[in-house]
Amino acid sequence: MVRVGIIGSVGSGKSFVANIFKELNFNIFSADNEVNNIYKKNKNINKKISKFFKLKLYKARINRQELRDALKKNPKKFSFLNKIIHPIVRKKLILFLSKFKKTRLVVLDIPLLIENKMFNFVDIFVYVKTRSNSFNTRIKKRKNLDKLFLNILKKQQRSEKIKEGYADFVIYNSSKNKVKLQVKNIIDKILLN
Repeated sequence: MVRVGIIGSVGSGKSFVANIFKELNFNIFSADNEVNNIYKKNKNINKKISKFFKLKLYKARINRQELRDALKKNPKKFSFLNKIIHPIVRKKLILFLSKFKKTRLVVLDIPLLIENKMFNFVDIFVYVKTRSNSFNTRIKKRKNLDKLFLNILKKQQRSEKIKEGYADFVIYNSSKNKVKLQVKNIIDKILLN
């Protein structure tokens, strides 16, 4: 099995690229989906978060906007969230890899792949690069990302230069058709070697 890790900045289109792999019938592990599931279903984690950030629970869940507001006031508290959520996501990743170990290629869409030093889970890094105007358009569509919160998220991540330095392949994110062609070329290169 070849494990392809998608890397890039917030809003570069990592999930967009991962979904193209999915359309081409490859299995995808999405850390964002796993985190969303934790917030939706894990009452114990929601309780810990609500206690730490002094947030109200609504039907055993925290309000994500209230959590973002609390993080904007004190970004250093991100480390608490990372300590309780990342180990769960890592376990889910290990289960995913074991479930699909007989497949030829899997894709890992994990925003903090480099930052969390998860190199042992990845064979090939694909870096997603986007033009600044495309980036700005994409960010504006995300209701949960105002400029302040976006800057906080960016500070959690390594620089573009560092991330690109890990890349085995670079995808220039423009139109869907162009990205699809680049993805197909990468798949051919990986699976034919």
